[in-house]
Amino acid sequence: MIISLVNQKGGVGKTTIAVNLAGCLALRGYRMLLIDADPQGSVLQWRSIEDNQLFDVKHFPRPLTRDEAKTLVRGYQHTIIDAPPAIGEITRSILHLSRLAIVPIGPSPLDIWSSKDTVSLIKEAKKTNRRLKGKLLICRKIARTRVGREAREAMETYSMDVFESDISQRIAYVEAMISGLSVLQSAPGSEAASEIRNLCQELIQTMEV
Repeated sequence: MIISLVNQKGGVGKTTIAVNLAGCLALRGYRMLLIDADPQGSVLQWRSIEDNQLFDVKHFPRPLTRDEAKTLVRGYQHTIIDAPPAIGEITRSILHLSRLAIVPIGPSPLDIWSSKDTVSLIKEAKKTNRRLKGKLLICRKIARTRVGREAREAMETYSMDVFESDISQRIAYVEAMISGLSVLQSAPGSEAASEIRNLCQELIQTMEV
């Protein structure tokens, strides 16, 4: 199954979520591939720090055809694609190949409003990729505030499912990324690791539907 992380806005945590979801699924025994489709190669930079072998990483910063995707994902149970922070041909090609598109959105009104075009792009892609499902994810939430609840209500206007799990703004995520590790490797007992486990479990349930 191909799962993509998409949002035209940068700085919403796409790469952090992609790395940690791939890591969590790998630790559960799945053969995982993470495709870094961003020309900046952020996942490759993360991988180079510790040569982390928890899952495979491939850099493919150009539009992906169906035949190319079949070759890349062969031998893996699931593939996560970290799309670039832009609406362009790369993102469009990824959506036409994905079964699930996750849209990480910050809890601020500006973040929610700026994701409108990404949500529209997913709905447009569903016209030709009928297997595609889009799902919103509240990301970079400030823990123990009402902002996350208000963001969830605001996202209802997009008529798209929202993950019950939230990803908060936590230093553990930053420390893991700069160490070249997933948060489950660097801080397995942390609240951040618990968030990733919850999101991973919810993702598995979504994949089984």
